Amino acid sequence: MNSSVYELELSRWGVYNNGSHPIETTKGINAALVWAKDNGFKTFKIPDGTYLIAKGTQQGDPESRINMVSDMDLLLSDKTILRKESNEFEMYSVLYLGVEVKNVTIKGGTVQGDRDTHDYSKKGAHTAGTHEWGYGIELVGVKNVVVDGVKLEKFTGDGLIVSGTTITGTYITESQLESGGIDDNGNPIAKAGKVRSNSRSVTNFDNPVYQKYRNIYFWFPEGVTPDSTVDVYYYRKDGSFIKTDKDLRYFNGESIIPTGADYFRAVFDAPSTKGVKVNRMTVDISKHVTIKNCDIGYNRRQGISLVGSDSVEILQNHIHHTSGTAPQSGIDIEPGFYPGNNTVIKWNKFAENKIQIVLAYGENALIEGNTLNQTIDGGVGVHVHEGFRGDIYVNKNRFNGSGLTLKADNITSNQNTFLNCQVSLQGKNNIISNSKFMDASLAIGNAENQKAVNLSIQHNGVRSSLYLGDQSVHLKNVHIKAKSNGKGLISGVGNNNNVYEGISVEDSDQKGTLLPAGAYHQSFFDAGCLTINRVGRYELNDCIIKSTGNLLSVNSTYGKPDVIVSRSNLEITENIGYGAAIYILGAGGFELLNSILIAQNNTINTPLIKIGPYGYPLPTKVFTASIKENVIITKINISGIDTSNAGTDAPPYLIENNTLYNAKLSLKTNDINQNNQRLTE
Repeated sequence: MNSSVYELELSRWGVYNNGSHPIETTKGINAALVWAKDNGFKTFKIPDGTYLIAKGTQQGDPESRINMVSDMDLLLSDKTILRKESNEFEMYSVLYLGVEVKNVTIKGGTVQGDRDTHDYSKKGAHTAGTHEWGYGIELVGVKNVVVDGVKLEKFTGDGLIVSGTTITGTYITESQLESGGIDDNGNPIAKAGKVRSNSRSVTNFDNPVYQKYRNIYFWFPEGVTPDSTVDVYYYRKDGSFIKTDKDLRYFNGESIIPTGADYFRAVFDAPSTKGVKVNRMTVDISKHVTIKNCDIGYNRRQGISLVGSDSVEILQNHIHHTSGTAPQSGIDIEPGFYPGNNTVIKWNKFAENKIQIVLAYGENALIEGNTLNQTIDGGVGVHVHEGFRGDIYVNKNRFNGSGLTLKADNITSNQNTFLNCQVSLQGKNNIISNSKFMDASLAIGNAENQKAVNLSIQHNGVRSSLYLGDQSVHLKNVHIKAKSNGKGLISGVGNNNNVYEGISVEDSDQKGTLLPAGAYHQSFFDAGCLTINRVGRYELNDCIIKSTGNLLSVNSTYGKPDVIVSRSNLEITENIGYGAAIYILGAGGFELLNSILIAQNNTINTPLIKIGPYGYPLPTKVFTASIKENVIITKINISGIDTSNAGTDAPPYLIENNTLYNAKLSLKTNDINQNNQRLTE
């Protein structure tokens, strides 16, 4: 064996590997770790067996856990179990790596909680009674730690938590503030709506902790303008200006103290100094942590929590069956006051967690190459909260029963596969691309400037395929192919500025679909009747529209639409359905221009184009219409264009330069009938 490896000598340290003597075992392992480090060993190996870790005598008892040391690897075999003794405490951990611990690898073995035998009836003096803080591995302010191939199971809280801690801090209060701002050169200036710190005594760096911890955060603001930020200005001891950090968010906006800085001044948005109070904090968070190849399952609160971290990689783990007490996530990035930045979640398998992944607060995350399986009623897949910021990518994942909800702005989702789930884009500038949907639905247009590009959507009547909100979107090469079973393919409102390029919608059931507002270019529809029924502008340019019975129905149920169909090919493949192939019952305006309308297989006497209803004449609901320069082809002599019952007060419609084969015009007397040709084949 390599001389740098120390294998724990059980008898020497009074350690038991038969699941007994928890106090002696815990004390012995900790003493042996310190000894091994002091004697230059780099790896600490615990032999096969079950090691019972003491329950302790108080909440979070530091004597009732293994306290890992720096610059040491902890090696466990597949037959090594570290088991927490059954207890009543709301806070505990089995393996603890605290502030100052760095350069550690924990490899192999099983770390096991007391979830099944825990006493949940007790409540701590300062805890909530939820018993959600029992952890397998707890990392607090660590640096360069790897957790590799560990099984973490059955904890009352989390399998593993990565967090931070406070170092020092003080309040900046009303008495230490004055009105005004600071310019870009560090000089005080008069500025309405701004207040600045005025005393070096509360903003200096005399405390020796600043030799190591070079950060400032601002917490618990009172009396400041809502949703505002902080500007920080740094100075040398002689008062010369060094630099500024502007627009820091409260709680997790970090400012790095520059070399040579002796003190700072802060500028807050506030109408006056009255009632202003802000906590200035310095913290330590965990950085450069890798969690890989682990099996993390059957924990009550979370599989993995990140509550104060930077540069964490979570790779190739199996994270499963998290449930019992909220939030119940496989992975939850929810740092609260601390930052939760630069997280990579790749190649993991998630199964049956109540929530698979939550990005609640933090900045910059990559979720890539994961498999997410879920059959839980009410389960949540991947949820990105609006409080998460920065560069967020969700790529190359497979969602099976697990949905995706993107509430933050500027998220890119690419090359994912979605099965039997729902996807909702709710943040500005969200993009979804190059993805497959099978019995899955997409909701888009719930915030400005969203895009969907190169999507394939297939379903068998499980749910509608596509929902459009009322904000502007751009859809390109979105292909829906479905057996709708009457569920409807597209729903929602749309927006006049929406652009749909190269869209295709096919429904083998021919049950039809709604069209939301916007402009459709070079799109293909073979889905039954397309329905337009609400206010907005609708354009169909260079499109192909096919149906067995009805092509287009326009009405004003939810407001008067304006519809333009131009340079398009429209075809009825069987007999025309009820009303007409194109049935216009209500519109602010309707135009059919430079298009071809064909019904060569129709054998019944129903119009191709009809404006107005059947029955007793009523006031019109179609206020302008132009049908120009079209070719209309029928098999039998039927009305190609029928406006005869458009309404008692219907204005003149323009019917001009159309060529009709085997079809006739049935127009009201005031229509403008110009240069139309009727030909017989």
